[in-house]
Amino acid sequence: MYKVNHEAFGGVFALPASIADKYLLLSSGDLLKAVLFAFRNAHREFSADDVAEGTGLAPADAADALLYWEREGILKSCEKKEEEKSSAEQGAADHKPEKELFSVKPAKLSHDMIAARIAEDGNVRVLFNEAQEKLSRTLGDADMSALLNLYDFYGLPTEVIMSICEYARGHKKERNMGYVYSVGVDWSKRGIDTLEAAAEELTQLERINESWVSFAKMTGIKTGAPTDSQQKYLAKWLNEWKFSFEMLSLAYDETVKNTGRAGFPYMNGILDKWRKAGVDTPEKAKEQEMKFREEQVERASRAAPAKKPQSKKAPLPQGEASYDINRAVEKMNTSVPTLKKKEKR
Repeated sequence: MYKVNHEAFGGVFALPASIADKYLLLSSGDLLKAVLFAFRNAHREFSADDVAEGTGLAPADAADALLYWEREGILKSCEKKEEEKSSAEQGAADHKPEKELFSVKPAKLSHDMIAARIAEDGNVRVLFNEAQEKLSRTLGDADMSALLNLYDFYGLPTEVIMSICEYARGHKKERNMGYVYSVGVDWSKRGIDTLEAAAEELTQLERINESWVSFAKMTGIKTGAPTDSQQKYLAKWLNEWKFSFEMLSLAYDETVKNTGRAGFPYMNGILDKWRKAGVDTPEKAKEQEMKFREEQVERASRAAPAKKPQSKKAPLPQGEASYDINRAVEKMNTSVPTLKKKEKR
């Protein structure tokens, strides 16, 4: 008799239960090789040649296997989708990131499944016991399911998961298993799967929390600890983009002035614009603002309708008067005014 050695897990990938239930008995070894390769490489597109190289199948056999799983509805052909796109859509798609063929998430584990894993693997029992100690509370089935998925599905070692739990308790998030789980998933995707890498990441998080105190004091923010999103923004602005707190304060003031609230995405847009323009001091920011206003005035003046020129009478020839004085005198002397008789009443 045999059982799975869970200690050998360096990482796992999901496979639909229907493949084992429906196809395991009747499918050939070539078909099973192809579908295993497909789900192991579910994060990217692959061809029959890729399957042949990864499984040892002949290219023709690999192509037949992929066609079989497509007809069964397990795989999707990317080539058919590409043929349906217009040339304009294809040009836009060339600039988009590659999409995953499959989106697989771990299932929520039942009480019986959790109990079975505890009985199978002593490390799982240790994981739950230490997590209860770190978080200073009893774990429910939902908590244990989340921790077990971090361990089994995302491949995080026990000591790395404990580092997250200890950090959560230190920041009063010991009752928030969703936070522990989201951090664990993020770490797994970024390859933070050793105790050394976890310690370095936690040091960075502590620095960001200290920076938040200074940033909140300078801007007048009174929201307590930063959210996960705010932490990521602050880490990017300070560590990656190398902005000073003074520049962050200017961007914050500009955000509130333009939007009426402290929106970090809008603030990120301002700082990104400054970064690309080389604006890294308040003086440069002021110069850019003045330049922007001048350009606005210039654009407005160009867009305004031109005034119609006033019509002017043609000037008289030089030396000529606008009237004949001699003719006027002659007419006055020769003209005899006629009086109109009054009518009798």
